[in-house]
Amino acid sequence: MFKLLPKMEKKFNVAFIAIAIFCLSPLNGKAQTSHKNQLSQWYKSYNDSTHGANIDEAFKFLKQNKQTPPQKIIVGIIDSGIDTLSTDLKDALWTNSKEKPDGKDNDRNGYIDDIHGWNFLGTKDKSFNMISAGTEEFRQFKRLYPKYKNLTKETATDKAEFDFYEKMKKKAGIESYIKFYQYNILKLNAIQKMDSILRKVSNINRDTLTIKALMSLPIKEKEWESSTEMILGDLLQSDKDELWKNLAINKEKELGTIKKRIDSIERDPDKRLLMGDNMENASDRFYGNSVLQIDGYDHGTFIAGVIAGQGIVNKDYQGVYPDAKLMILRSSPNGDEYDKDIASAIRYAVENGAKVINMSLGKYTSPNPQMVNDAIAYAAKKDVIIVQAAGNNGKDIDSIDYFPTGKNNKGILYPNFIRVGSTDRKGNICRFSNYGKNAVQIYAPGEDIISVMPGNEYAASQGTSISAPIVCGIVAMLRAYFPKLKAAQIVDIIKRSGYSTNNSAENNVKCINALTAVKLAMTYKK
Repeated sequence: MFKLLPKMEKKFNVAFIAIAIFCLSPLNGKAQTSHKNQLSQWYKSYNDSTHGANIDEAFKFLKQNKQTPPQKIIVGIIDSGIDTLSTDLKDALWTNSKEKPDGKDNDRNGYIDDIHGWNFLGTKDKSFNMISAGTEEFRQFKRLYPKYKNLTKETATDKAEFDFYEKMKKKAGIESYIKFYQYNILKLNAIQKMDSILRKVSNINRDTLTIKALMSLPIKEKEWESSTEMILGDLLQSDKDELWKNLAINKEKELGTIKKRIDSIERDPDKRLLMGDNMENASDRFYGNSVLQIDGYDHGTFIAGVIAGQGIVNKDYQGVYPDAKLMILRSSPNGDEYDKDIASAIRYAVENGAKVINMSLGKYTSPNPQMVNDAIAYAAKKDVIIVQAAGNNGKDIDSIDYFPTGKNNKGILYPNFIRVGSTDRKGNICRFSNYGKNAVQIYAPGEDIISVMPGNEYAASQGTSISAPIVCGIVAMLRAYFPKLKAAQIVDIIKRSGYSTNNSAENNVKCINALTAVKLAMTYKK
């Protein structure tokens, strides 16, 4: 079954929209399609009408001009986990040769049974694995709510923290929900006032009174009129034959549900605390478990397929660099990632041999940005490149923070860090893509990209989450064929490889060109 996905944001609770484009049979591994040209991987080509990344020509050039065989390259994928049983991905998985699946830490790296990577979103006993985490803004509001729920700026001791609390409340949309709760209290009060008046009218049977009959009652009391006006919308939307008493009961239940949600902000702890680590201590990294295939791994599976899908089920849909070995690091839940988990995943990838790391994630609020940036600095010291998606909100991220920033405490970009925006077939910035002359270093195709989905299916999607692994695959190729080049040199080559189209030049958009990158790599020091 072929699917068309909506924009693949880092918040990947996407609802899949099935499209009858082609039928795939997992049993015989064959695909039939009557739209083959329409579904071709356009992003690998480059010509006057299709402004892709020129990947096919880059490989032809390497085959003709590069005599030494490529070295093995491990790519760390910090994402939601993957379908480890996928026909197109299982042969691409990195395998920790020093580890055995025996419940022991054979290689003594601090992680038990980390055969193909690690899950930083699960408890050690594997009884809980986090899938949904909400936004960072909601989490910060939830953290501060007990402290500031009954305070104003005038009564708050820490004015700056109170301002941050108010900002998070607004960004998380909680303010409107609290107002909704308060409005429903007023409506229930109105219903109760009306009910009290009805009980005093001797000729009315409240148990059989319908909404239609209620609305025609000739009651002239001021409280009745004001209360009726308060719930008029509910009365008009109700079935006219519905019993009044049932409407009253349902509204009371509805308010109870809303109250439970409000109360849960304070009552229910952040489930991330179940992992048992110190969230403020970057060195406390040995938490989680080895489970990589968990509900919600669609996004990570897709990303893995873009980088190194094997094309076994359908050779037309190989990834950018199928020879890469994929180290899976489950650190990005449905919602915003936690800074601690991203920092831990980066360090794990670096220490276990990854030379490139893909991060199709990002957020606008970060409680501990330095923790992640320190991990990026560690990766730079160890000659590891990090590729991050620019985000899918159509924002100028030169003017607002987008995390991780990839910058040191002086605001200077780390030389191993590259952020990727999205372009369409014409070389234009995709309307969903974040952009920025300084904040986005390169752009890559980001629409109508086909990749692997769980269950040996394929899908087409769009987003900077997909542009980043295209660049990551090209980086992996360069690292494999040109192992003497350092991370900073490869990043420089990627930036210099970019071409401008008539549509993109005025916006300073540089679209990645793999062929140019390969040629630059061959002559980089000459």
